[in-house]
Amino acid sequence: MLSLWKDLLNLIYPSPVECPLCGGTRQGKDLCDNCRSIISGYKQELYCERCGRFTGKGSHIPSVSSHFCYTCRKQQWPFELVRAAGPYEGVLKEAIHRFKYLGRRGLACSLAGLMVETARAEPLLTSVDLILPVPLSDEKLRLRGFNQAVLLAEEAGYRLQMPVNTKLLVKDFETHPQAGLNRTAREQNLRGAFRVTNAGAIHGKNIMIIDDVFTTGSTMSSAALVIRSAGAKHVFGLTAAAGRYF
Repeated sequence: MLSLWKDLLNLIYPSPVECPLCGGTRQGKDLCDNCRSIISGYKQELYCERCGRFTGKGSHIPSVSSHFCYTCRKQQWPFELVRAAGPYEGVLKEAIHRFKYLGRRGLACSLAGLMVETARAEPLLTSVDLILPVPLSDEKLRLRGFNQAVLLAEEAGYRLQMPVNTKLLVKDFETHPQAGLNRTAREQNLRGAFRVTNAGAIHGKNIMIIDDVFTTGSTMSSAALVIRSAGAKHVFGLTAAAGRYF
């Protein structure tokens, strides 16, 4: 009887649960009110229509129907577009760090949930045939114990009802850390690292690459290039966060 009474009270007055992004309390919601407000604000921000990166804070750019950053105006990418749930900063950046470097694997559900919201708002991302996560090398996978992109891809695929394949795209060797490298050095660092294991499974399909963060675009571009070379029809990208420009 006491247990039944407690269950009834929990239905009427649900006990606080930790917000996955900031660690604060939430009442029966996916995020606390503050974090949901932050994420909702990100959805109103201007971003590049091609790479998905957000404009810098305080940038005065007219709101137009189609906007491309300076890099995307001068450079061709092997992907059609990339979208991100928000800029790589604040509570979103902190959550990704806890997920990626502190082993908080459960955060994959919350981060992927935000990514799915973003995907559903972009019509082109609803026509995807197959999801491929950005792979880690065997060496990095042994050190970290898991691939954060795989966890995000599997959760997003489940929610979007899209197939996920974690074996088609592989990374043959470990590269130097990308942090601190400029765009050219990042691209050279990744050259030849990715490989498609079965081109027939990709040929003619619309592919979505999933990763945790899009900064300069070198990783996404390197992965997309080998996927396009394998015969994919269209290649898109989806990440939990993206950098800013300007």
